Amino acid sequence: MELYQLAPEPVSLMQCYVLKTAHNKLIVIDGGIDGYGKDAPAYLTAALRAIAGVEKGEYFEVEAWFFSHSHGDHFGEFCKMMQDYTEESNYKVNHFYFDFPPYETEAYPYPVETKMLPWLIESLDHYAKVNGISIPEGKTYYDVLNGAVINQQAIDEGLTLNIDGVKIDVHKTWNIEDKGAANNESIVMRFHVGDKTILFLNDLGTEGSMRYEQMPIANVKSDIIQTAHHGQAGVREPVYRMVGGSVFLWPTPDWVWRDPVNFRIGETRTWIEGEDFYDKSERHIVACKYDAYPQDPTSIACWKEVKDGMRVL
Repeated sequence: MELYQLAPEPVSLMQCYVLKTAHNKLIVIDGGIDGYGKDAPAYLTAALRAIAGVEKGEYFEVEAWFFSHSHGDHFGEFCKMMQDYTEESNYKVNHFYFDFPPYETEAYPYPVETKMLPWLIESLDHYAKVNGISIPEGKTYYDVLNGAVINQQAIDEGLTLNIDGVKIDVHKTWNIEDKGAANNESIVMRFHVGDKTILFLNDLGTEGSMRYEQMPIANVKSDIIQTAHHGQAGVREPVYRMVGGSVFLWPTPDWVWRDPVNFRIGETRTWIEGEDFYDKSERHIVACKYDAYPQDPTSIACWKEVKDGMRVL
């Protein structure tokens, strides 16, 4: 199996992970971009084709696509893909998984924190229209998908998915106690990939961290840890002590990595290593510190040249 932490360049705020299973099925977590890269041409289709080993025009599938929460740096690139999606695009997504709160309802009387959510809703509707997917009258495809599978609100309860030999434990989704803090809506998942466990904290924040600290340590301890909120002191120090980890993934842009004070990333690095540091290593895989990025992010050939430098497993 292969796991990639993708980045088209070192300065965009974004998160995207792609797992290729033993039988060449693709699992994507997020696929977002904001800031510098928000208005750049879509890169992710080319990257997925390079990882899947197919050329332009050849058919491929994404078996499962997870959206962690409702911020554009976690789904914006997917939306750009959908802007270009037609019947000739020749790829499909078999399953979408996400659980966003029912904003501004009695169950969750808080407004959506991001202005980019309508973009995701429009993009999913476009995908459904092109593929002839029937949607109930008065609903959107987002409505149909949201929480359809992952709908576990309690931190100590979760869903287990099995996708082509990959076991996925869902540790948490949104909680009413977060009172509209979108980062705390983040799905937290532990993937069992071969003999490794990979914990995706996504953008989990302080309030979610305090609940997560109540999880049994045996259930959260993992080999590979994605640092929360791009490393910006998302979860509290006790979470990093609980989960352990021999490798840490940093979906972090250069301007965050180099500013330990304003973005509090120095705290996270110190929590993990006992002192702050700046260099990448085999233990710390940092998206803004790769040796090379695709010269043309829309080119499959360019992604083939650099993807191995972004490979985690």
